[in-house]
Parts: sequence; C-alpha cells; structure tokens
Amino acid sequence: MKYVAKIASYLFHPVFVPTIITGCFYLLNADFFIPLERHIATGQAFLMTCLLPVCIYFFLKSLGLLKSSLMIDNVKERSVPLFLNVIIVNVLIFKIWQEVSNEALKVFFIAYGISFSILFFSVLFKRKYSVHVASLCCAIPLFVNQTVSYTLSPFYTLPILLLLIGIVASSRLYLRAHTNMEIILGGLIGFVPSFILFYL
Repeated sequence: MKYVAKIASYLFHPVFVPTIITGCFYLLNADFFIPLERHIATGQAFLMTCLLPVCIYFFLKSLGLLKSSLMIDNVKERSVPLFLNVIIVNVLIFKIWQEVSNEALKVFFIAYGISFSILFFSVLFKRKYSVHVASLCCAIPLFVNQTVSYTLSPFYTLPILLLLIGIVASSRLYLRAHTNMEIILGGLIGFVPSFILFYL
C-alpha cells in the first residue's frame, strides 16, 4: 500500500499536474482547436510548469539550498519553489500565451497562480497545506466549465478527476505527509479561487 501511495504522489506531483490538465483539456476539446495550437500550448505548459521547475529544484539542491526530496516535505524549504511557480505561471499566461485562444485554460492557470500565492503566504506562517490536492482541486471548475461550454459529458470527466483527488488525498494521508485538515484546506485553496474566477 505504501508503494502505491508513493506512486500516486509522484504521478500527480504538482509539477506534473498543469501539463496533465493542459493535455486533457486539449484532448477532450480536440475538435475546437487546431492540432498545432494544441501541441504547442501543451509543450509550452510542460516546459514552463514541469521541466523548468524540476531544473530549478536540482539547481537549488546542488547549491545546498534545498535538502528535501522532490516532495519538499520540509515547510521551511517550500517558500522558494512556491514563489518561483507563481512567477512561472504568470509568465506563461501573460507573455507566452498572449495570442493563444484557450481562454478557459488561461482562467485555470490564473486561479492556479492565485492558489500557489496563497500556499506561498501560508508557508511564511509555517502552515503546510497539501499542494498536491490544491493543484487537482483547482481543475474542478475548469472541467465543469468545459462540460457546459463544449457540451462534454460530465460523467466522462468529473468522476475521474474526483476519483484521482480521492486517491491522491488518501495517499498523502497514508504517507503521513499531511493531516486531515491540511488536506481539506489544501483542496479549498485550490478550488475556491478557480470557482470564483469561473462563476462569480
């Protein structure tokens, strides 16, 4: 069980979630975007939100500024990666994706940046909420929105996403990486900004 929990934690690590969400968004809406746009945007999301943060992590670790594994369980070491993620997401949205017609996805990433900003400030107060769960919960309003906008069946997307959130949350609890409250608050930090931007 511990092995399964670790696999789930790594597969849906916050550095992978934006690329997964971007890929799923374009896959589910393939008829509404030209292939070149889908591939370029997904590649840009991967480079900016996955490859670049991982490279920065290993660079900081080589300097001795980070000692934790990629999970960064030490609350004191979370501030720099979270802050850099906020900057990276803003660069992706407002610089790289200026001419891209994926408005719903842009709203998701703006909400994602807001969630990471909240997580960053929470670390300054020595609070360690689940970034894994926050990242996934941020996508719930996006897929509800695309279900309405592109008439996709909610029975195809939302249950799978909710199941994944449950698996990841259970994995983090099983590994004792977080308490119940840290999981719940992490989920709310991810969900609420996204919900507000999409529906209020």
